[in-house]
Amino acid sequence: MSDVITRSRPKKRVDLTSHVPALFVTLGVKIGRHADRHHARLLGFDLREWRIIQITGAVGRSTILEVADILGMDRGGTSRSIARLEERGLLTRRDDPKDRRRSFVELTRDGWALYDEIVQFALAREQRLLRKFSTKEQAVLREMLNIVHAEADEMLAEGWVPDAGQSGEPTAQSGR
Repeated sequence: MSDVITRSRPKKRVDLTSHVPALFVTLGVKIGRHADRHHARLLGFDLREWRIIQITGAVGRSTILEVADILGMDRGGTSRSIARLEERGLLTRRDDPKDRRRSFVELTRDGWALYDEIVQFALAREQRLLRKFSTKEQAVLREMLNIVHAEADEMLAEGWVPDAGQSGEPTAQSGR
């Protein structure tokens, strides 16, 4: 007797080559993997640390929670990475005088020098990724991505979930 669980085929499947959220996820993974292999590691950082420098340089003084939210990672792991960067003299952490539970992080002079290297890599990588698009197509792509980004923010803020009519039949996992 087989241990394979048999079930009926789903009515709908996600085509990973055309489903936009799946494309975003796989593209993000590939871009992250490339940055990790070909830049972060060469500089002696893990990808999270590399991204923290990139984010802090791009947005300026930030709380650990803000950095974690942008990274899409847990606060604890982000805080540990920030501590390592602080030990290396790349970030400073200062307590919020209005709320002792919060602290702000900022790049040091050495952090800014590293950020400049990261920016050069990131801009060259972007140029490579977009090289087959015209300037106009690149602008349209950025505009469309910003629209999708804003829609995702709205979905998160609203706690949006699809109705049964939008996603097919309710599932046991969704509690409906």
